[in-house]
Amino acid sequence: MGKPYSKELDAFDDTIRWAGRQDVETLKLFLNRWRGHHGVIVGSGGSYSSALVAALFRELAHNSPTSPVTPLEFLSLVGRLAPRTLLLSAEGKNKDILAAAEAAASSDLASAVLTLTSVNPLLLLASESGAARTFAFDMDWVKDGYLATNSMLAMTLLLYRSFFGDNAFRDLLVYQLDSRRIASRRSALAVTGFFQRIGQGSLLVLYAASAKAFAVDLESKLSEAALATVQITDLRQFAHGRHLQLQLRSPTPGVVIAFAKSDRPLAEATAQLLPDPESSLMLELDGEREEDIAVGGLLDAMFVTEAVARRARHDPGQPVVPEFGRAIHALDPRFFLVARKTPDIVQLAMNRKSGNDALENSAEREDLRRAAESYRERLQVAKLKGLICDFDGTLCRAENRFNGMESAHVDQISKLARLGLSVAIASGRGDSLFSNLRTSIASDLHGAITVGYYSGSWISTLDQDFQQPEADPDFESLWQWLAKSSYAYLCKPLADMSHGGQFSIRHASPTACARVSTAIRGWILETGRTGWRVFWSGHSVDVLNGSTSKRNVVDYMAQHRGINSLTEILRIGDCGDEFGNDFELLNQGLSLSCDLVSTDLRSCWNFAAAGNNQTEAAMSYLRGLHRVGEFFRLSINLQQRRFALMDKP
Repeated sequence: MGKPYSKELDAFDDTIRWAGRQDVETLKLFLNRWRGHHGVIVGSGGSYSSALVAALFRELAHNSPTSPVTPLEFLSLVGRLAPRTLLLSAEGKNKDILAAAEAAASSDLASAVLTLTSVNPLLLLASESGAARTFAFDMDWVKDGYLATNSMLAMTLLLYRSFFGDNAFRDLLVYQLDSRRIASRRSALAVTGFFQRIGQGSLLVLYAASAKAFAVDLESKLSEAALATVQITDLRQFAHGRHLQLQLRSPTPGVVIAFAKSDRPLAEATAQLLPDPESSLMLELDGEREEDIAVGGLLDAMFVTEAVARRARHDPGQPVVPEFGRAIHALDPRFFLVARKTPDIVQLAMNRKSGNDALENSAEREDLRRAAESYRERLQVAKLKGLICDFDGTLCRAENRFNGMESAHVDQISKLARLGLSVAIASGRGDSLFSNLRTSIASDLHGAITVGYYSGSWISTLDQDFQQPEADPDFESLWQWLAKSSYAYLCKPLADMSHGGQFSIRHASPTACARVSTAIRGWILETGRTGWRVFWSGHSVDVLNGSTSKRNVVDYMAQHRGINSLTEILRIGDCGDEFGNDFELLNQGLSLSCDLVSTDLRSCWNFAAAGNNQTEAAMSYLRGLHRVGEFFRLSINLQQRRFALMDKP
């Protein structure tokens, strides 16, 4: 099984170059939208090491709490937490990661998968359910042998670039991933006598916090290849009793103390107190920044494994795997774990309205269910003649906002317009949206598509040239206040931030957007600007004056198309919560959210399938629209894909 381990390590230069060539911009933008939320990174086997490092990357880059977990750990937490979930799998086919993906989907979690092949069962599951954002890269080398090597390094470097950017990656290439430097490090570890003495004995790895990735991956590789029995613990946990094994066990395990340069004082103080200096090794990892030390630690773990294997004369890339081991690996956890009932669409809508809070009694739950079922029935009996959609996060995924709609989504909107449905788009964007829509939608439909730019500041059909609306001059006061605040770094020229009745602030971090919007809301109250409101999304804060609202697009359509704004127009957006930039669009009439909802039971429900959000949810709504005579009906299907883990007989 597998191929020579050393041959795999020889390919590192090719792997590093490959990882540097891949386009990670969309992955970067997607991960940015999870800032501030608790996240989990799921990986099994060698991918767990990548998950551990990715969790560190996210905490360093996004200041957001992140937990690396195995698939089995993930299955235990989905019932009590609702984290953002990133699943890592090189080939996307092991049963544990598939079980985790099904659990994430059925539990209505926001999730994504990252794989190193473009065709695999994990991507197929995500495609069928629409419940996970997929990021697939195609490795151009032969797959790993028995242990994860190049796939783990490639996955780690793709995530490094996504979190820290290409400037940091270039520094990493120069100072740490230079081919000569890697070769020198590998050679030095290969001749370290300590590793050659380990054989198939026991090893105790003491690590400083910065060296955890090294310790975890070394334990994984030496244990999986049966090269040594390995125990890992950090330097201070070791102090709480674990030191007794160096006194009472015979033979005593070898000790490796792994640390970064900044950890040397604690590492040396600990080493000096060990009873047998000859049975220990001090190993300083390469790198200055925490993220770079983690990458260096993974490389060192693979090189140390090679050194130990040479002494044992046992190639970790080509073990003889016993049948019982194959059978254990082939076990599918979905058939053995306690089943959870998959919620139906109405229950999912109820959960989203209540914020997944457990209601205190059955009467409250029944009231909420009646409200959900009543609203669903109201939608399905409506005689619809118009459709108004938000753009970013609804017709186009937020991280793809400047690339426009996917062709399938353009086709769906075009089909409805050709069938006679009055279609409008209400967005906070301006000329960039105009150019995007004019390019993607067939010209013969331009006169049938209405667009409200800058949150309803300017409304016209797509066949009319775009006109930049004159900005409210009072926005200069807001700009002056912002320029003198701690948010001055967000200030661009006033002409770039104010258009019509909308003043916009762009920021990649949702948590920063929330803080800025709260501060501006206080300024509005303090200065008594009647009618001004503040809304935000994952990438912007929009301040609207008293005459500007996405509702203007509803009124425009009602007036120009002669249809009832409350009973004949379906409204769809993604940020329908009270501070979201689609709140005013969705808090009246017949409205559906494809992500966040308000607390009002009379509008803004989310009836999407479990795990679906943004464009997946929006398209499911649009596919449910069917022409009946002079109007359209909306069908909301109560059935959704059933998952084996959740519905085991």
